[in-house]
Amino acid sequence: MSATESLPVSAHHPKAAATRVLVADNLDPAGVELLREAGLDVDVQMGLSPEELAVAAKNAHGILVRSAAKVTADVIAAAPQLRAVGRAGIGVDNIDLDAASERGVLVMNTPLANATTTAELAIAHLFGLARHLARANQSMVEGRWDKKKLVGHELTGKTLCVVGLGKIGRLVAERGVGLKMKVIAHDPFLQGESPVQGVELVSFDDALKRADYLTLHVPKGANTAGLINADALAQMKPSAALINCARGGIVVEADLVAALSDGKLAGAALDVFETEPLPEDSPLRAVPNLLMTPHLGASSSEAQVRVSTEIAAQMIDYLLKGEARCAVNAPSVAPELLAKLRPFMQLGGCLGRMVGQLAASPVVKLEVSYVGELAELETDPLRREVLAGLLSIGREAPVNAVNAERVADDRGLKVLEERTRKGSDYTALLKLNAFTADGTEHVLAGTVWRGQPRLAVFEGFGVDFRPEGTLLVTRHLDQPGVLGQVATWLGTIDVNIGGLHMAAAGHAGEPALAVFETDRALTTDEQKALRELPPIVSTCVLQV
Repeated sequence: MSATESLPVSAHHPKAAATRVLVADNLDPAGVELLREAGLDVDVQMGLSPEELAVAAKNAHGILVRSAAKVTADVIAAAPQLRAVGRAGIGVDNIDLDAASERGVLVMNTPLANATTTAELAIAHLFGLARHLARANQSMVEGRWDKKKLVGHELTGKTLCVVGLGKIGRLVAERGVGLKMKVIAHDPFLQGESPVQGVELVSFDDALKRADYLTLHVPKGANTAGLINADALAQMKPSAALINCARGGIVVEADLVAALSDGKLAGAALDVFETEPLPEDSPLRAVPNLLMTPHLGASSSEAQVRVSTEIAAQMIDYLLKGEARCAVNAPSVAPELLAKLRPFMQLGGCLGRMVGQLAASPVVKLEVSYVGELAELETDPLRREVLAGLLSIGREAPVNAVNAERVADDRGLKVLEERTRKGSDYTALLKLNAFTADGTEHVLAGTVWRGQPRLAVFEGFGVDFRPEGTLLVTRHLDQPGVLGQVATWLGTIDVNIGGLHMAAAGHAGEPALAVFETDRALTTDEQKALRELPPIVSTCVLQV
């Protein structure tokens, strides 16, 4: 099922004269008109504080926002008739998903509406760099005729490397093929043949070395923050150029400034920055051969209309037909079954996310086992939540119950399910066996106790704790004093420990396990320093 297909929900909401939608952000008039044509009572109130929004939402059945209005837990609590919140765009950081889910309020977004306009901006930067358009325009404005100084390059025959073959990356790659460029791509989640005809999948190192133009289309996360640093830039050709229309922070700006200033990179184009708006005194403003735009990726008139009309249509379908599209937080199950499955769905998403962070290479096969009472229930929502958690790692567009299985299919992930009514000490157990491309197997399992998820198995170790927050996982020599040594070391870098969970080695000589609940994640350098302690065998940080 695609992200744009309808997903039937448990409750059908017939059209009613008093069905009211509050438009709390600057939605394009075309979207507002669509709501009114459907017979909905539309109330447009923009620029409200959270407190004012809570008052305005009192009788609303639906709320439509962009990025400015904040739909907090208080707003949701103040709207007893609220059924859905729609975000005209991708991110839902301004919506309290936990509060919405607890209340049964559907949260929808428009994950694909900005793809074309962002891809086209990347192509525009490609041309701008190749023909020095910004410098040429500035020289003309200043009264010069710098024709001989502005000799550019043809794109035909040049190598375009697309890092990240999601929706936007694929559109960029397709356009590169159309320009008769040699298009290569790197995406750690893709194996085998490229999903884009005429595009060769390569390793990250090969991508850096071969690219004449390298364009980034990955989300910002633990694995991509600082992806393009001094080491990466050093592998690129001095004649190459870099384009980032994805997220600020993927490129280390100080390293880019140095590379451009020293002539180690011919040019770059940035639409996104570590700090936005870009500070007036930013060193980027004085760098040669750098083309900058103020985060214009989604800023086209067509995209603005598209996100508005798409979210308006989704709101109409849900409020009047009970059909949900691009749902962020709700499975398609009946209310009575949802009450039983909800804590296990939360557990499934948690286990999936943990596997996604543990896996050093793409997961190619996933075995999902439902043990005990779970084997008797409809498990489709659980599988979707597990996949959504796993596949959300390293992906910009949201993965949820609506689109998780399609994303899995796109990545060639093989999913197997097993039901076992007996064979466990737990009344109900959800277990994952994940196999990665490098041959590693990750084993996690959990249950629900008093309505809360509990981790029961972590990488083969028997454990018992509620997985949440930031977890520092260590494998260490099973000897006295190790945990105290780690705790003391964490104190030296001002990391507070909220909890500690341990598991002894199963056999003599094997490393033991410790899971520390910490108030922040350790950096890569801090983890490296921790591993230098003699008893420590390995470390990893999980955001649950």
